[in-house]
Amino acid sequence: MDRKDEAILSVLRRRAGLSSRTLSKILNIPISTIHRRIKQLERDKIITGYKALIDFEKTLWPIGALLFVNISEVIPGKGHIPKKKILQALKNFKEVEEIIEVQAAYFDLVVKARFQSLRKLSEFIEKLRYVEGIEETSSAIITEETVLPPQTYLG
Repeated sequence: MDRKDEAILSVLRRRAGLSSRTLSKILNIPISTIHRRIKQLERDKIITGYKALIDFEKTLWPIGALLFVNISEVIPGKGHIPKKKILQALKNFKEVEEIIEVQAAYFDLVVKARFQSLRKLSEFIEKLRYVEGIEETSSAIITEETVLPPQTYLG
């Protein structure tokens, strides 16, 4: 991993759909080098996938929310529920877009999810109450999402 790889990742992080030709122009790196390095970053599992940037207000899923989830240490009569089991339960919800494990004072996970309406968000939060191992949730509605432009320089 060197400065060229870092520059490629910096641009792809914010604009995953750019072609190798466009990356080459932005970074002033030969297209063959861009292509070869991206393939190597994929083989090394540094790049594990690509993501589209979507204007959700134009879709059937315009409501975004961040859900702050507190995991129970022990459930009376059942003991400890492994985090892996809770994460798998969350991954099974079609509304869940991203799960981030954090070290915070009042929650253990941040779940980014999308909904068709505020009513659907409310119903989803109610469903979370039934996931074994989730102790408490709080939420924040996303009012605006801003994707930052890629950095266009090496360094």
